[in-house]
Amino acid sequence: MINLGELMSVTLAWRPFLDPMPIDRYWLLLIFPLVLAIAVVYKAVKIPQPGLAVMTVQSLKLAGQIVGVLAGAAAVLLFLTEIIGL
Repeated sequence: MINLGELMSVTLAWRPFLDPMPIDRYWLLLIFPLVLAIAVVYKAVKIPQPGLAVMTVQSLKLAGQIVGVLAGAAAVLLFLTEIIGL
């Protein structure tokens, strides 16, 4: 009788939790689509007058604000850990 481990090693399917994708070089760039998706969904729910032009501009502004706050938080943490040495 074949156990599950042998059966999975025979198949050529990708197993996401056992064989993660090799994205070591560009994983930080994935924050931009994530932030943009969060901003679009948030603005689609929150704006009172739906419209593609209004939602696009407001979503891009919110995405920029989120990236700015994340960059500021990263700069503060870098300052605290590397320069001050806390």
